[in-house]
Amino acid sequence: MRMRWTAMWFTPVVVASACFLCGLSSGKAAMGEDAAPSFRLPDIARPTKYTLDMTIVASEPVFHGVATIGVQLNKEAQILWLNQKGLTVRRVSARRDGGVYRPAQWGTPDEFLMVKLPVAMGPGKVDLEIAYDGVLNDKSSVGPYRKKAGDDWYVYTSFTPIDARRAFPCFDEPGYKAPWSVTLHVKKSDVAVANGPEVSSTDEENGMKRVVFKETQPLASEVVAFAVGPFDVVDAGVAGEKRVPVRIITPRGRAAEAGPAKSATAELLPREEAYTGIPYPWDKLDHIAVLDLPFGATENPGLITYRDSQLLAPTAKDTPRRVRMMRGTMAHEMAHQWFGNLVTQAWWDDTWLAEGFATWMAAKVDDVDLPENQRGLAMVQARDRIMAVDAKGKRPVRLEMHSRAETEDVYDGLVYQKGAATLKMVEDWVGAEPFQRGIRRYLREHAMGNATTGELEKDIERETGVNITPVMDGMLNRTGYPLVRFKVEPGKLVLDQESVGGGSPWAMPVCIHVETASRRCEVISTAHAEIPVEGASVGVEGRRSPQTWIWTNAFGSGYYRSVLGPGMLDAVVGRGYQELSEPERLSVLVDVRAETR
Repeated sequence: MRMRWTAMWFTPVVVASACFLCGLSSGKAAMGEDAAPSFRLPDIARPTKYTLDMTIVASEPVFHGVATIGVQLNKEAQILWLNQKGLTVRRVSARRDGGVYRPAQWGTPDEFLMVKLPVAMGPGKVDLEIAYDGVLNDKSSVGPYRKKAGDDWYVYTSFTPIDARRAFPCFDEPGYKAPWSVTLHVKKSDVAVANGPEVSSTDEENGMKRVVFKETQPLASEVVAFAVGPFDVVDAGVAGEKRVPVRIITPRGRAAEAGPAKSATAELLPREEAYTGIPYPWDKLDHIAVLDLPFGATENPGLITYRDSQLLAPTAKDTPRRVRMMRGTMAHEMAHQWFGNLVTQAWWDDTWLAEGFATWMAAKVDDVDLPENQRGLAMVQARDRIMAVDAKGKRPVRLEMHSRAETEDVYDGLVYQKGAATLKMVEDWVGAEPFQRGIRRYLREHAMGNATTGELEKDIERETGVNITPVMDGMLNRTGYPLVRFKVEPGKLVLDQESVGGGSPWAMPVCIHVETASRRCEVISTAHAEIPVEGASVGVEGRRSPQTWIWTNAFGSGYYRSVLGPGMLDAVVGRGYQELSEPERLSVLVDVRAETR
């Protein structure tokens, strides 16, 4: 999850970069018209494979690395742009078609690495080899950083959304996914972990060892992760269809605090596999407790990071509430292994494809542990809270990003909660089974790649036969929500909608639960509409209540407020309340409360 929307961002100390255009007589002249990008990398090349070799001593503030990057050029070019931030580049070499490496010139303007190849190359394959130094900051929790506990130093990483570039040169955008091979040189007394399983560990000189990790499946740079330190490693058995090994990684001396975390994966992971129809996609699963992490967790494949107080607790001081919150966080982060990692958003405007989905999936998984009369209530409560925020018009769910400053808002709570509420509303509207088929199709067709909201909509529409695009686009691209006033007239339900936050009428499914009838939904897209309801009546003269009760938000998942006309509330509360589901009952209460405000 990162429960990233609680994150705080800090500016770490920056190592002085190498000369802007090392070895060139004139940076501007040498670059010609190829000015530095403003934010996004130019669509000239994409990575095909990363090989990282890093020497990390946790007690030292600087680490050393060599990054070898396979690059596919889609046209002839001599200048390539990558991302870096605060790295001291020592050497850059390039080769094509597996030939001999030749020195290349480079510059490091702002958050970019410009590489001038020895000659123009492409289209085709080019390999870059970049030697560099980087900072392990101990004053922040961004990029690669270190923390001290007693006499022990620990190194962790926190790259989302655009800080992998602080650890190695890379194409630091979600649309650039590639396999990663990682080798770490660390002290013999330390434990090193990364996304992939350890393949080998070999002793080296000066009290060091070389740890090699298995190459990963294609990953975006933001979820590459590693950690180094005197960790305790708790074996949590195996989980899921592939029986992947699971471990809890804790600071030294805290293994005894991992009891509830140790048992959670084997219970939660199979539920997510069952829904998605896809076994856990990665080769192992470590849950690591991070010292002083300023937010909840991050979903790095194979190495999920958590705030230590969220994952661990002394047995004598633990509480059921903390354990439940921990399991909810773990369910969210493990849901990301499909939504965000297996299928990654193409750009930051679609971050909800990761965070909204993981929030929605975690609620579905968590419900299994609850008594039947409590299931589905958390989503209604979350919808109610986020609608109060949404009324202020801060931002829509989908929001384009054009700068580092704008990415500080990429994990806003609306992305999580309104994104999840939109999914739940559409699921109830089109039907749970057709919706699940659409989600499975989406995951299959974009596995190990990227996707957009438009592609999700098409995949769901193919499986359900329902045109969901106008509804989803409105919910995701606008601020606010519909407020709908209902009244009963003979044979029909009349509604008038207005937009909280302004703007034109919304396209939305209005789902109704009517006495003696099945729940049904009608898509409304006009300010005034009428829904036929057989037997609907304004009631007997002298009575306030209609003869037929109607609740106007069946399932309790419609992202709108209901204002009921004369007698409607009395009827649904007085005669229909026992027939409503628990989420419907709660939705009645939250809408009445909202109206009284």
